[in-house]
Amino acid sequence: MIRKLSVLMLSGMMIVLLAACNTTTYKHNYTFSGEGDVWSAEYVQKATEKFIDKKGERPDYETSQQSTFELKYKGEQTDLDKINSFKYSFKGTSGGGSNTLEDAKGVRKSELKSERSGSGAFEHEDSIIKVVVEWDGQKDEFELKVRK
Repeated sequence: MIRKLSVLMLSGMMIVLLAACNTTTYKHNYTFSGEGDVWSAEYVQKATEKFIDKKGERPDYETSQQSTFELKYKGEQTDLDKINSFKYSFKGTSGGGSNTLEDAKGVRKSELKSERSGSGAFEHEDSIIKVVVEWDGQKDEFELKVRK
């Protein structure tokens, strides 16, 4: 009898806790892509946004995101070995990144990729990410968008 009463009380407390707190989660998983004359790029983002509504208290808001930016050379990969100065940058509404190689004596494929994760702002589906690539006195500029 005491065991049944304990289970019943525990179940009742769980229902009260669930009713007092409501969580809504939105996912913002997008792949932005685009290309210029010589380079192409892809920005893959996996983001979540949580709204936690606690009855009688101020609601909480949490975000988390992981993203990968990858730049690709459209020509012969052996041409990357001949690059001496190289710089790229990308910028969206939530931030961006860059990489500069001086006296590079070639560019390795691993230097064309950037990863980040954390909390805070993230790109939305209608965002545009601007990419600028400069190497050995040349420049390529283009935009990344979500392809629908």
